[in-house]
Amino acid sequence: MKKAILALGLLPLLAACGTTKQAKLNQTVFDVDSAYHVLANPMPDVMAGKVPGVALTDTQKAIAKAASQTVFNEIQSLETSIEGGDSITQTAVNALQTDFASFETCWVGLKTGTTPDACAAIGGSK
Repeated sequence: MKKAILALGLLPLLAACGTTKQAKLNQTVFDVDSAYHVLANPMPDVMAGKVPGVALTDTQKAIAKAASQTVFNEIQSLETSIEGGDSITQTAVNALQTDFASFETCWVGLKTGTTPDACAAIGGSK
């Protein structure tokens, strides 16, 4: 019984851990990862020409793949650090958010037939 009361008494301390700056940075990485997967989910179908009204050129496909891979690599690197118990920095998370926003702009533009400047900002080209 005493252990249960002690455990209940420690819950607020555990909850406080989730509100640290590092926990917030970690959560931001996980949130970007989720958003990335939602955005990138239709990529294979688009690349295969299975989405009506969307036809990418080979160049646009290469740009989309490079841009997507850049963001994916960034996410993976940060998640590997988090899983390894390493701290991540606000600068790294900001860079990920910026690159994700560029990828989103790039991908949306490519699907509408344009190649936005944002593509070049994250490893694609224009």
